[in-house]
Amino acid sequence: MNILFVSGHPAQVHNFRNVRAELIKDWHKVFWLTTPKDIATNLLDTYNIPYQILHKPSKGLISKACTLVRNVIWEMRYLRRNKIDIAITRTCPYTTIAAKLCGVKHIIIDDTEHAAEKVKVLSNRADAVLVPECFWFQLRKDEIRFPGNIEIHYLHPKRFTPSPVWDLLGIEKDTQFAIVRFVKWDAWHDTQLVGGFTLDQKRELIARLQKHMHVFITSESELPADLEPYRIHIPIERMHDVQAAASLFVGESATMASESVCLGTPAIYIDEVGRGYTDEEAREQLLWMYRPVPSREALKPNEPAWISGGVKECIDKAEEIASPAFDRTAYAERHQTWLATKIDCTAFLTWFIENYPQSVEETKKADKEFWERFNMG
Repeated sequence: MNILFVSGHPAQVHNFRNVRAELIKDWHKVFWLTTPKDIATNLLDTYNIPYQILHKPSKGLISKACTLVRNVIWEMRYLRRNKIDIAITRTCPYTTIAAKLCGVKHIIIDDTEHAAEKVKVLSNRADAVLVPECFWFQLRKDEIRFPGNIEIHYLHPKRFTPSPVWDLLGIEKDTQFAIVRFVKWDAWHDTQLVGGFTLDQKRELIARLQKHMHVFITSESELPADLEPYRIHIPIERMHDVQAAASLFVGESATMASESVCLGTPAIYIDEVGRGYTDEEAREQLLWMYRPVPSREALKPNEPAWISGGVKECIDKAEEIASPAFDRTAYAERHQTWLATKIDCTAFLTWFIENYPQSVEETKKADKEFWERFNMG
């Protein structure tokens, strides 16, 4: 088949790149489109994945509307010229419309509930929708749920083996360190959210963590002069190696928090709304969730009991996990128990694409024996 992947956020490159490699092994021809967001194109270049770039709109409704029309027309020509059989995306309005108009099969994978109302319009026009079992929003009645999450696609033990990072970071072997992540809060699904740490809170967090271990910051935006020396400087493709070696992750990124959990690293995540997958990880005591404004009315039904408080509690918990008092052995046991319930999502998605549309009906009848085909545990 001729198969197309479309990516936006850099994490989507990781999400699909192993599936692409498996499909190529099976003699399919694979194409890739991307929007020029953040480091997405850098990652594609690093992994030697050929791609073409979709136009990115400027701010404002007129620019977004013009870009929508321009990209849909361009992508329709692209789909026809390359005789695409199936397109796989996260959430991409250009591909949804173009695939529908061209009669190309379209599979959507989603995991972001607070953007689900926007995604629902698109998902209803796709041919199949895949979501993790922990997804707490229903996009459509016939959506397919799988026992995993997006991050396990590329961080399942079968798909990723960490490499040593001590020389890369300039620290001695087995030195404990924390990774702290600050985001810009300008993604389309972050609209109307209040953000995470204030500048003073960032300073307090770093100061308290530094009492116990080295601290490295990864930040999408500029840092003040006193925090800039903590900024990490590594090749972008080595971040997962660093997360696997870290003793703690603290940050405003749901993706990086969940990645850390998948790699066996305790994670603290601060955000206003959370996600189904971070909710699940919090229930298993692998991740601790906090809200920057805990008094604000909940943005989802039945606010979970595992929301642990606000920024003060968040920083207190970060210092507790950074200290020698934290039981890392018990954490590792909880992590292995949780991971044993998850499949190799790359193996599943590859099978699903190659056997579509029969795979839809077979997955709807899935039992434990079915999922064990995909290396569960």
